[in-house]
Order: sequence, then structure tokens, then C-alpha cells
Amino acid sequence: MNILQIIRRRVNISYMHKLRFIDCQTSTGAMNMAVDELLASTLTDLATPVYLRFYQWQPATISFGYNQKIERLIDIEAARACGFDLVRRMTGGKMVFHNYELTFSLGLSGAFIEQAIGRGKPFLDMFMLAVSPLVEGLKSSGVPARFASSREMQHTSGSMHCYATAAGHSIYAGNRKLVGAAGVFRQNCLTVHGSIPVLASFPPDHIFIGAQKISQDIIMAALNDFCTAEQVSELPATVARSYAEHLQLEIINRPLANNELADAEKLAGHKYNNLYWNSNPL
Repeated sequence: MNILQIIRRRVNISYMHKLRFIDCQTSTGAMNMAVDELLASTLTDLATPVYLRFYQWQPATISFGYNQKIERLIDIEAARACGFDLVRRMTGGKMVFHNYELTFSLGLSGAFIEQAIGRGKPFLDMFMLAVSPLVEGLKSSGVPARFASSREMQHTSGSMHCYATAAGHSIYAGNRKLVGAAGVFRQNCLTVHGSIPVLASFPPDHIFIGAQKISQDIIMAALNDFCTAEQVSELPATVARSYAEHLQLEIINRPLANNELADAEKLAGHKYNNLYWNSNPL
């Protein structure tokens, strides 16, 4: 029995919870991370226990996992001289270059997770609950999406880049990795960040430390390989419908309010503008 079948058996469909759907804004790296943190902090009411947000990045941004040693990976000044934004995520995982892509963030309250799959489940079970509807949504758009096989995980690389590694929750399209995703469970909330490239692109090799050549280490898929421009533009709504169906949620389209944006700007300024905020977390 897969995770979605378990959900259908456990969730009480006589009371439908809400999915807050937010689509689709473009911001700096710091602002995007601040918005996601603030959204996660709102998941206290079981009536609206899930949010799904799609967004993009301006300028192109390199994001780093919570525990990555940034100064060992890239020349920070060289990256900024190329016009790239740099930001550290609150989620784990490895480096991602955000350029021509759709990025999603997803939050599920601990209470909803417990209701869906039971109490005390390991992190991977919670993560699979969060990303399984994404796979189904991608399939609905004509993408041959699937989870990584054991063979792909055995041959994964020790690279610094998310798209050069595979885990049990990694999402492939054909024989190439399509979605790079990482999550964290904190303050009774699971937060997931995921990158879905529209067009594969890489930062220049000279910004990396030592002999690492990122473009030679990665074989990645992109939405343009499988989807029309119209399907790409409709993908956020398609994925939202998949979450609504498989997690038995009612979609509520609720853009970010002015007070939410103002709070996010403050958080971006005093936290996410600092690449080393994790050394002295607020």
C-alpha cells in the first residue's frame, strides 16, 4: 500500500481541510525564504493545515542547504560579480541554481500529518506524504515523473549540487533528475522546498572553488523536455489540484497579504540577507 492509499483510508472526508494556494510571485532569494518561513509559522489551525506556494527568483539565485559550508563551495564575490543572488535555506539538502524554473514550497502541520499517516512516523514517510501528490500532478501534465530507483541511489554522486545526488524521495523524469527538494520538520510543521527547472541552466564554472565543474557533473531534466509553454504555465494549478485530490483538501486561492509581505521584508532584512544566519539563529 503506497502513501496516497494510506491517506485515503485515514482521512475523514466528512470534514475537508483547506489548502492555501499561492501562485506565482517573483522575488529575491532573501524575500522568498522569508515568505516561506512566515507561512510555516501560520500552520497552527487544523482548518487550514497545508499551504502550497509557487514562485520564481529575480535575479537568478544560488541557494544553499542549512548545513552547507558555502565558503568551501564557491567564490562568493565572483558569484555576486556575475549578478547572482545568494541565500541560505532553512531546509537541508545541497546547492541549487534557481534560474529558469518553477519553485514550490509546501507546508504541512504536524496535526495534519498525524491524521494522514499516523503519529511518530520517520521523516522520510512525512516527506513522501508531502511530495507524492507532486509526482501525480507532474504526470497529469505529461511529464514521466517517478521516484528514484535503488540503482540510481547507489550510483549517486558526492557532489555539492542537489541535481548530482539521488535519494528515495528524488523525482526523476525518464533517466534524469527533474525535481530537487529538501525539507525540515521544525516547530511541529514540515516545510519542503522544491526546484522544478523549466530549462536546464548552470552558473559559470569559475565561481566554484577548486576543480569542481558543476556543468559536467549533472544530467538533469527540465519541463521544456516534456511540456508545452501552456502546460508549464498551468503546472502550478495542476499540481494544486493534485494535492487537493490526493490529500483531500479544498483549494483556497489566497495571495500574500500586504501585512505578510511587510513582515517578510523585515525578516529578509535582518535574517536571510546574511548567508551565515544559521551560525546565530534568531
